[in-house]
Amino acid sequence: MQELENLKQNISNKFTNTFNESPEMISVAPGRINVIGEHTDYNLGFSMPAAINRWVIICFSYRNDNIIKISSESFGSTMEYHLGKHFEPSQSWMQYMQGAIEIYQRTEKIDRGFNAYIWGNVPLGSGVSSSAALEVATMALLRTAYKGNFDDVSLVINCQKIEHEYLGVKSGLLDQYASQLSKAGKLMSLDFQSLTHSYFDAAIGKYCWVLVNTKVKRELAGSKYSERVEETQAGLKTLNTLKSTIKKFRDITINDIDLLENKVIKKRIKHFVTENQRVIDTAKAFETNNLDLVGKLLLQSHESLKNDYEVSCVELDFLVEKSLQFDGFLGGRMMGGGFGGCTINLVEKTKLSQYESYILPAYKSRFNIEGEIYAFDMVDGASVEVF
Repeated sequence: MQELENLKQNISNKFTNTFNESPEMISVAPGRINVIGEHTDYNLGFSMPAAINRWVIICFSYRNDNIIKISSESFGSTMEYHLGKHFEPSQSWMQYMQGAIEIYQRTEKIDRGFNAYIWGNVPLGSGVSSSAALEVATMALLRTAYKGNFDDVSLVINCQKIEHEYLGVKSGLLDQYASQLSKAGKLMSLDFQSLTHSYFDAAIGKYCWVLVNTKVKRELAGSKYSERVEETQAGLKTLNTLKSTIKKFRDITINDIDLLENKVIKKRIKHFVTENQRVIDTAKAFETNNLDLVGKLLLQSHESLKNDYEVSCVELDFLVEKSLQFDGFLGGRMMGGGFGGCTINLVEKTKLSQYESYILPAYKSRFNIEGEIYAFDMVDGASVEVF
């Protein structure tokens, strides 16, 4: 892909300007969309993601000492990590780097330091997983550079550990899995219970996928994310005491939800069960090329995330509701952790510029925020190039 090759060359030049040498490797990991199956991964449900042409790129060269020096263009800062010594990160991006290095070293060996330069065009805080792209690009780079002996799924799990242990976010595997294992032009059908996946063509004819970014900072996302994990786990535990055959989330049927008395827990479990079914129904809708149904399922997903899981916000709700009045809009929903970030929308290609001219001014008028629109291609997952 020429777009990516041009970016890699550009970042390679920046690495050379920073470290006065040419890179020996370049690691690339993409951001992702998730068509449907939101807040299901950490409870071992289904999702339908794809990687997009927005990337984190890391250029790398070995050093002859025990120092790891990493510069981040996005944050305009550099960290220096000495192997074998305590490190105290001063910025959040450094926590990701520290986590990757230290988790890698639990099973593998980093026998000398390195220089690295990080660049990215995955929009930060927009729900397209800039953090997962950073984790995957780093872990894939370490695996190649220091000959790590683990497969792609283990790599994804290592990246999840960074979130859990260094950021304190009890995330699932969706973001990292999609960033590492996606295929160009394909949607991925992902089963988190068996940790298996398959690919399928999801032709959308005269339509295209469009993200609308609220530009709202997702300040509640981390704490509420952990809260939802705890609420759903409590629901499963309660159901297990009431019905011994319910041992996993996937054992819960729509009728079992009525066994729960706690109204909040009941809503959370209802979202999981219905959202899981929507992933199955969306896959069938793609098989029969029923895009009208795909649009309806997206809207149902948003309503569930808004009312049952309560992770939306007024800005996301406005974008979905306002879009419903646009001729050429099939459906859309909030995407990602929630409380900000993007909506994902199915819009007629020929009406994309009209949609942009319609939705962004309306959003600006309502909230006095300049939103952004992204159309994109579905691309391959992470890769490392050695020179």
